Parts: sequence; C-alpha cells; structure tokens
Amino acid sequence: MLISREVDYGVRIVLLLCEVNRKMDAKEISEISGVSIRFTLKILGKLTSSDLVESFRGAKGGYIVSKKPKEISVYDIVRVLEGGIKVNGCFEDKTSCAPNKMALCGLRCKLEEVSLKIRKELQEVTMDKLENCSGYEN
Repeated sequence: MLISREVDYGVRIVLLLCEVNRKMDAKEISEISGVSIRFTLKILGKLTSSDLVESFRGAKGGYIVSKKPKEISVYDIVRVLEGGIKVNGCFEDKTSCAPNKMALCGLRCKLEEVSLKIRKELQEVTMDKLENCSGYEN
C-alpha cells in the first residue's frame, strides 16, 4: 500500500494545525507545510467537509482543528481524503473480479485481514503521538 501524496499532505496540514493550536489562513498553512496553495485549499476543503477541521470566513478567518490531537488519527485523514484503506482493486471495483471467483479467492480473504490490520494500526497513530516530530515551530 502506498500512502498518497494527498494523504501525506493532509497529515502535514492537520499536524501543523494541531501543533500551532490557533487559527491559520490557507496561505500560512501552505507556506509552513510546504504544500502548494492550490493543493492546500483542495485538502482543506475535504477536511472541513468532515469533522476534522473547521473553517471561518472573513478578514479574521482561517482554519482550526475541531478535535483534540489525541482524537484525530492518521486513519481519520485517510478516510476523509481517500475513502479508507484499499489494498487491492477488487475491494473498490467489484467488477474487476468475476463474482463466482471472488468467493473462492484465498488472496482476497488474506488481503481483507491485512486491510483491517492496517486500518487498526493507523487508527492508533494519533496527532498527539506525531507532535514534536514535525519540526513545525509554534
């Protein structure tokens, strides 16, 4: 499984917001995190449509995390940005495998186990465990 660039950047953005613990505008988030402003805005749009980040409009607008760092896991970010863990195409596209073969597929069974293990591990990695590892200054 490969963590997408969007998830990587999403984790950076959420971690930054957790560490600074204040409202930040998209430009500042982009500059500090090293993510382009265009991609930052795209990711922030997805994060604000979930329950992870809250946005404020206006001159004093910006973004803040809407939960405590210990309540936000890496899996939460993967779920919002990617829809969850996908270790094989057949989990996402049921037409990629013949239905009569799917029930007999030993690989699918094992990959489901792997997917659940990865999900569990990523749920245990919360932003508070990543804080102070990022190099962001408060």
